[in-house]
Amino acid sequence: MRRIGIVGAGQAGLVLAIGLRRLGYDVTVFAERSAADVRAGGLVSNQCLFHPALERERELGINFWDGQAPPVGEVAFAAAGEGVEPSMSWRVALDRPAQSVDQRVKVSDWMAEFERLGGDLRLRRVTPDDLEECAREFELLIVAAGRGPQFDALFPRDDERSPYREPQRAIGILYVAGTLDAVPGLTFGMAPVGEFFLLPVLSVHGPVHGIGFFGLPGGPMDVWDDVADVDQHYETARKLLRAHYPWQAGLLDHAHPVAPTELLHGRITPIVRHPVGTLPSGAKVLAMGDTAVTNDPVGGQGANMAARAARAYQEAIVERADRPFDQEFMHDAFARYWRHARHATRFTNDLLAPPPEHVLATLDTAQRVPEVAHRFAHLFENPAGYEGWLADPQAAYAYLEEGAARPVT
Repeated sequence: MRRIGIVGAGQAGLVLAIGLRRLGYDVTVFAERSAADVRAGGLVSNQCLFHPALERERELGINFWDGQAPPVGEVAFAAAGEGVEPSMSWRVALDRPAQSVDQRVKVSDWMAEFERLGGDLRLRRVTPDDLEECAREFELLIVAAGRGPQFDALFPRDDERSPYREPQRAIGILYVAGTLDAVPGLTFGMAPVGEFFLLPVLSVHGPVHGIGFFGLPGGPMDVWDDVADVDQHYETARKLLRAHYPWQAGLLDHAHPVAPTELLHGRITPIVRHPVGTLPSGAKVLAMGDTAVTNDPVGGQGANMAARAARAYQEAIVERADRPFDQEFMHDAFARYWRHARHATRFTNDLLAPPPEHVLATLDTAQRVPEVAHRFAHLFENPAGYEGWLADPQAAYAYLEEGAARPVT
């Protein structure tokens, strides 16, 4: 039985660990906190999983929340105009509902499931200095410890794949409850100073709504550094809606923060790293999830890419059979993942830039042609079609001129 160690108990690491454990692998996961501590802690992220990622959970039998999480059945988009009303707006149903489940719920439940399956869960913070000891114990050591500077030296930045060197958005997220139950699906608003979203979430407190703002650094939505508590965050969110998304000015008037812990502020630098690290002894370790590829959350791809990474790495491990998990294997495993992740990374990075004319023309056309809205909304589910479409102005205009009038089937 091959022995595999995974440093990090997040979306990517646990899905891989459970998948491998079901196949009989001897898997150890290093987690910094217990399941109880994770569930009792503060908000750590916001995520919306689309159908392909949800199907992976269902294949593994770890979709514990299908009967509880509110479905995300549509995407509604609007862009700010010069007056109160948006300059463009549309909404479209998703072919298959998405779902947002608080990561604290997922991680704590998956940790328990991993142990139920006989997995070895060790509560220990693993530092770069600890990796030598871990590498001696396992045939393959994977670092899925999330984003952060602790492993920067081990997995350096890939300059060719990383166009940004600084955070591109100041992020503020809050969980609220109230009379927002009538707001269906994922609501996304765009303004020159940044974006906002609203979507239903199954949280540790039950069904709530997550509202988030992504402000350009230094701009009028870069306001979170001095926000100290949920009440101040709530009032700041209301001000941002009135100032930059006036058609949503009253959105939070009858809502309230869920609990003092349910807020999150931060800045994330999008980055792709070289996935294979070399320890002083010469041993190799493999990066995974946000440790390998970190995207800004504006594109909604983080948790979805974690599921993709877990599937790709599991397939690579199984295909390796009894051959060594050497450097060649590690590069091949990451390349398998990158074949899809590159589309999500390009899509997200382009969303951070001012939209070019062909993208604005596409969003405008989506108001009148349902097929265009349908195709754009489903990029969040599968960004693979982005590079052959909106990444190419010529292809985008050709689609609008020749194929946009076809009805959705």
